Amino acid sequence: MGALRRKVAEKLNLLVFLLPTLFFVIVFIAFPVVFSGFLSLTEFNYAEDAVPKFIGLAGYWERLIKDTFFHTALVNQMKFGISYFTITFIVSLLVAILINELNQGVQIFQVIFYLPMIIPLSLVGITFAWILSPDVGIFNQLLRSIGLKKFAINWYGYPGTALYALVVARSWKMIGFTLIIFLAGLQGISRSLREAARVDGANFFQEIFFVVIPNLKPYMLVSGIWILINSLKVFDLPQVVTQGGPGIATLTLYLYSWKLAFERLDMGEASQVAYITAAIILILAWVLNRVFKPETAQRG
Repeated sequence: MGALRRKVAEKLNLLVFLLPTLFFVIVFIAFPVVFSGFLSLTEFNYAEDAVPKFIGLAGYWERLIKDTFFHTALVNQMKFGISYFTITFIVSLLVAILINELNQGVQIFQVIFYLPMIIPLSLVGITFAWILSPDVGIFNQLLRSIGLKKFAINWYGYPGTALYALVVARSWKMIGFTLIIFLAGLQGISRSLREAARVDGANFFQEIFFVVIPNLKPYMLVSGIWILINSLKVFDLPQVVTQGGPGIATLTLYLYSWKLAFERLDMGEASQVAYITAAIILILAWVLNRVFKPETAQRG
């Protein structure tokens, strides 16, 4: 009887510790996900409608086929995502490989490159808006000083450059995180593998492509998915710096969803855009998992 009581008491103690976390998950994660999923199947403007009107998948059809703002946001998102993924992934990988070749000072470089991660994205946006300012921005002043005055433009003011200026700002902030992931992977690769490759006559680049990269695939997958999610969850920078402009040149899916919810007060359409974005993330994450599928790697 005493043993049974002890077991019951242990389970009750465990439940007491789990309840706050369970409450948080249900209230702040599970319920919003389920309720927004329901709203995505309805027509509901909470400034006009008393209750949501169920329309099924008709709203998704409207967004995908007829909503020109959604089409623009999707194209902008693709441009942003491809540019951001390419820059962040390649630059962080190359820099990580170079830092890993150093005999000392690796931790110092890790700290230096990670520092931008602690800066709020809104502050990053304001800083880059100043750096790229057409009149007083140091980047345009540099261009003028070296005789490239015609390239000293309003980077956030032209539809053709505004989106890519945001890409540069976000990449600058985020590169440090993926660099740390890659460095962790590089430092886990057995040096004997690279030494064996050198004995076989491999040069530095052959070592990287045939020894390092195959062993780095699990870390590439983690970094790739993280960069992918960040490339699609773009809200802070365009909201702070351009508000989706000039025109709708920097309107992204997350920003469009926010505008639908808090400017047009249309929770149904906002939820549809949010769920379409989530579906895109899941599909692309599956693709990345296939591309960087971890193989049996020799590590030490």
